[in-house]
Amino acid sequence: MNNKKILIINNGLAGGGIERASVSMANYFVTLGYEINVVAVYKSEHFFTLDPRISFTEPTFSRETTNRNLYVLKMMAFVRKTVKEIRPYVILAFGEWTNSFVVMAISGLQIPCFLSDRMSPSLHLTPIHRYLKKIYYKKAKGIIAQTNYAKDVIKYRTGAKNIKVISNPVNCIERVDCVQKNRIVTVGRLSVEKGHRYLIEAFARVKDKTWELSIVGDGKERETLELLATNLGITDRVIFHGHQKDFSLQLSEAQIFVLPSLKEGFPNALIEAMSVPLACISSNCVAGPSDIIEDGVNGLLVETGNVDALADALNRLIENPDLRDNIAGEAYKIRETLAFDKIANKYLEFILEQNN
Repeated sequence: MNNKKILIINNGLAGGGIERASVSMANYFVTLGYEINVVAVYKSEHFFTLDPRISFTEPTFSRETTNRNLYVLKMMAFVRKTVKEIRPYVILAFGEWTNSFVVMAISGLQIPCFLSDRMSPSLHLTPIHRYLKKIYYKKAKGIIAQTNYAKDVIKYRTGAKNIKVISNPVNCIERVDCVQKNRIVTVGRLSVEKGHRYLIEAFARVKDKTWELSIVGDGKERETLELLATNLGITDRVIFHGHQKDFSLQLSEAQIFVLPSLKEGFPNALIEAMSVPLACISSNCVAGPSDIIEDGVNGLLVETGNVDALADALNRLIENPDLRDNIAGEAYKIRETLAFDKIANKYLEFILEQNN
């Protein structure tokens, strides 16, 4: 078996944190001389781009037109058949919702499989998902968690022992040559758990009305959030950009970044904003922000879902440009601490050292 052949299993190439992380890892590994195959468990739009040297396979069937239970069976059969054809040295699978099914699908093939959990440890899984995770995570060769809290939760819920904590790498955002404005920016899917409602309500309490709020992302909550901005009388100062593949301009124009999430796994948007650098405010949600931000040093942490605390933090940064600059300067160090090659190599070391 070719010990340079790595198979990455992910959700596909659509826009999302799991997809971005897995595609970025694949693109990096192939530059090191590894033979990389990527297999998607879902057929989706191709938002992210793989290096042309990487072989990509996705199902021909769609989950939108297939019964959920039938889809799981078809997906597992597809994964097993594809893995047998590729015969990789090792498998790296991304995603809590499908990792257990991947381990089930490759049962008996004698190929070591590593699982990367990407979402919040407080993610509400269905009873069947919790049961399967408890059974099959122990059968994986190793598990990668993003925070120590996530590691403890996985260990408690599954009994798995070989768990390695590796933070997300930062995909550094280079500042675009543009004029910075009195602008606050946030980046993320417009869904309830991302907490945009609290940010919009807090922004309405900003004292300096020359500031604008820039919202990058799309989702089912967009109409609700637009209506909220209208009801608060701030429509003329809230900009909805929709889903952007490249949001470096929106970050470069801003002076403050906010992550108002109710829960996270390890927030990419936050560390990317820090790399610009921007003065960042984050809710102290489970999990990730407190592993990244030292409150008052390289960012500000506020109580999750607390509009008053978030409004106070916004006004504090707006009224103190020196504090904004100092925090942004410290935030910039994230480029070194979470450098992509450093984190990606930790992945490689973990999955390869187990097989030597």
